[in-house]
Amino acid sequence: MEAVKKIIDSKLLNGVVTLPKNFRDKKVEIIIFLSEEKKALPKLSIKEIDAMVKGSVSASLVGVLPDSGKSLEEYRTERLNKYEHTN
Repeated sequence: MEAVKKIIDSKLLNGVVTLPKNFRDKKVEIIIFLSEEKKALPKLSIKEIDAMVKGSVSASLVGVLPDSGKSLEEYRTERLNKYEHTN
């Protein structure tokens, strides 16, 4: 990573950077790095975030069945019948 270093009088930074009191009227070392440009993230409401999380969680589950009021035994029988001849 490329950087630029320079030692300067802290007075040159007045109006540019707020320095602590103990830095005033002293020599300071300035180190400059390139900053990655950050993309602004969209502002989402709690409702939108909840919907996204719920959607991603349910979409990632394989074999999830919507609640149709069936008992576990009924689901079991249905699945066994469905895959009975798939050897």
